[in-house]
Amino acid sequence: MIYLILSAGLWLFIYSYSSFHRRMTGERLAPASVTLNSGSASVSVIGQEADIDLSPLEPESKLYCAAYILSPDEFRAAAYIISLCACF
Repeated sequence: MIYLILSAGLWLFIYSYSSFHRRMTGERLAPASVTLNSGSASVSVIGQEADIDLSPLEPESKLYCAAYILSPDEFRAAAYIISLCACF
């Protein structure tokens, strides 16, 4: 229950901030986006960008197994559904 409250609260804050920014400046700001490149990901949250190197998480590495085991069930379920949708 606490996880849902925190997740919804964070999403609501990000969405409200981007809406307020659009009203103040007239510039549209995406609340959050992810761009995947080969071996890296670019994450943008409220205009702030971060590049994440994904090469340590290749399926052959030991870190991949640890990341999979430690990831929450919701994340694994979402990844599974997205992979199914990408096949079609």
